[in-house]
Amino acid sequence: MDRSWLGRAVLGVRHQALARKIALYDEDRDRTWIERHQVRRFNEVWEYCLAKVPFYRSWRREHGLPDRIDRLAELRRFPSLTKEILIARQDEIFQHGRIRDAYTTGGSTGQPTRYPRGAGEVEGRWIDAYLGRHWAGIRPTDPAVLLWGHSHLFGAGLSGQLAQAKRRLADLVVNVTRLNAYDLSELSLRAHYLALRRRDPVALTGYTSAVFKLARYIERNQLELSEPRRLRAVVMCAETASDADIVMVERVFKVPAVIEYGSAETGVLAMSRRSTRDIRVIWDSFVCHADDDGELSVTTLTNRLFPLVRYAIGDRVEPSDVVDGNALAFRAILGRQQDIVRIGSARGLLDLSAILPVHILKSYPGIVGVQFQQMRPDALRIHVEADRRLDLSDVGAYFVRELRKDHPELFADSISFAQISDPARTRAGKHALFVS
Repeated sequence: MDRSWLGRAVLGVRHQALARKIALYDEDRDRTWIERHQVRRFNEVWEYCLAKVPFYRSWRREHGLPDRIDRLAELRRFPSLTKEILIARQDEIFQHGRIRDAYTTGGSTGQPTRYPRGAGEVEGRWIDAYLGRHWAGIRPTDPAVLLWGHSHLFGAGLSGQLAQAKRRLADLVVNVTRLNAYDLSELSLRAHYLALRRRDPVALTGYTSAVFKLARYIERNQLELSEPRRLRAVVMCAETASDADIVMVERVFKVPAVIEYGSAETGVLAMSRRSTRDIRVIWDSFVCHADDDGELSVTTLTNRLFPLVRYAIGDRVEPSDVVDGNALAFRAILGRQQDIVRIGSARGLLDLSAILPVHILKSYPGIVGVQFQQMRPDALRIHVEADRRLDLSDVGAYFVRELRKDHPELFADSISFAQISDPARTRAGKHALFVS
């Protein structure tokens, strides 16, 4: 049953705000206009910070920060706001218990971090998300299938049941069918495929690893999707998308693969626009600065109880359309600063972005998941998940052969493989890239 009327009725005000935002981006804005807008919005946010947020008043005194800026390049002189600082100063940030509502990160790469959350902020996040999906031809009320789930975070007992009931109601309003991304066994993948055929959605959205595994299952079993099909795009989020992921998804679903980039503390920051790798920053909501190593810091420009100013989000990007570090687009999201694997080589330790070995291994027939275990600084164990029994000696030979095209000096015996059937997950349910 098409439930799009329900979302339009309940979320009418949001739809009007979204229409205004779409119109803002549909006009031809040059960088000069955009940066003037960003400077104006930052000064408004910073004025609020100094008037209403005790932490930022202290932050300004401690670092001798100005009352306003005239150019975005001046933001680079502001100190980085790291998760470690936020954790250490939680009492001050939450105003000694006066603020109770919070965004919380999953803590998959360290201690969970809390950020004050204000009333009404969810509307702005919703608008940013659907601006990006509008570029892919997806409307807020369009039927969608979501490979996601946080049921284990709802808690137990009556409160947990109420939280899950609220989630089901919210899904009903936005016309979403939610499928479990935690269970990707053959039986569950079959059920997901049948649900996808039955729902025939306009959008399929999910964890990159889950979408990839579903695509691989459909292709391996030579399954057909429903005809005629309404599907316009496959939106991959929450995990880095490799070229192998994109190629597989587009080959199987025959629609564009869309990268949606964001975080729990910011909401959606950027999304594919003209092509998968044209990942455009939502510039009226964020300033995204990339340093020389691609490490990203984010400044929020929307109305928030606790704005983020030069926040070190912990990810690396390959920026494009960038001037003085201010990126209006990314070619790729490379992952977290910590996503480095090390192997031995004739030249000593070799540091590699984890994306390279993931890309190589996902091109090997049957492999659907990759995780790393750094055994020693010069020894890497790679866990591979596959839809068949693998010859690990052949996997190893293939991997070394491909990796030596870029790194001929590597020691093959510093890399070992294990096949797994139950990949480790982060607290938020994502496919973990590293295991202990």
